[in-house]
Amino acid sequence: MLLIADSGSSKTGWRLADKNSVLPFHTEGLNPYYKTIDQIKLVLKKDLIAHLPCKPEDITHIYFYGAGCSVAIKCEEVKKALVDCFPNAQIDVEHDILGAARACCGHDKGIVCILGTGSNSCYYNGNNTTEIIGGLGFILGDEGSGGHIGKSIVAAYLNREMPEDLRTDFFNTYQMERAAIDKKVYQEPNFNKFLGTFSMFAARHIKHAFIQQLLKDCFGLFIDKHVCRYADYTRTTVHFVGSVAYHYKDILIEVCHKRSITTGKFILEPVQELVGFHK
Repeated sequence: MLLIADSGSSKTGWRLADKNSVLPFHTEGLNPYYKTIDQIKLVLKKDLIAHLPCKPEDITHIYFYGAGCSVAIKCEEVKKALVDCFPNAQIDVEHDILGAARACCGHDKGIVCILGTGSNSCYYNGNNTTEIIGGLGFILGDEGSGGHIGKSIVAAYLNREMPEDLRTDFFNTYQMERAAIDKKVYQEPNFNKFLGTFSMFAARHIKHAFIQQLLKDCFGLFIDKHVCRYADYTRTTVHFVGSVAYHYKDILIEVCHKRSITTGKFILEPVQELVGFHK
């Protein structure tokens, strides 16, 4: 019996799979940079194990792909939490970019990009990621992500770059002046997630010319700083996973085609494709 996870900073998609069925589950994100081992265990017990139709001892294999699992020490933290909760399982913990690559490409080569709360990209040779460009986190990177889009929207509002019709709707929607925004960003935790919530404002006004240009600028920055750094980017299919990539697919395709980039799959949740990879 397999348990497969794709975990970002905001949410984790799970699939419980055996020979006859695949069942979906969701919990909050389990990024080890943001959660301790005990906090991960608490989420697992309360929001996952409590809803499984089997005992945790029945799980034989766990494949966990997670944001923040790019270094061995963080993988071990996640693995320790999983071992404590699923004592009989063989457990593999890998970076979410490898999960995205396996979901999109299987055993074929490709360039794979994650655009969700954060952003990342890799070159995948059909077995492993051989190059990773990005994944620097919100402060140093995350171009094209929900956090980056949200930050750009808030900055446009505060700097009065936003057209008046959008400014009025922004204020009516969020009822936040600069002091309240500054407090959330500079004095409270999880400021990246806070700013990421404003990306929904772009979705609401997706047909507005200002928003369309803002999104093109954000995605163009991601493509130029990441995808265009790979040697064969114009001769290799580029795939995308994550909520931002999935919901803004049409704009991403336009941005890519202007740079002679061939786009492939757009996947909302890689975890479903990973079931097929591992079964």
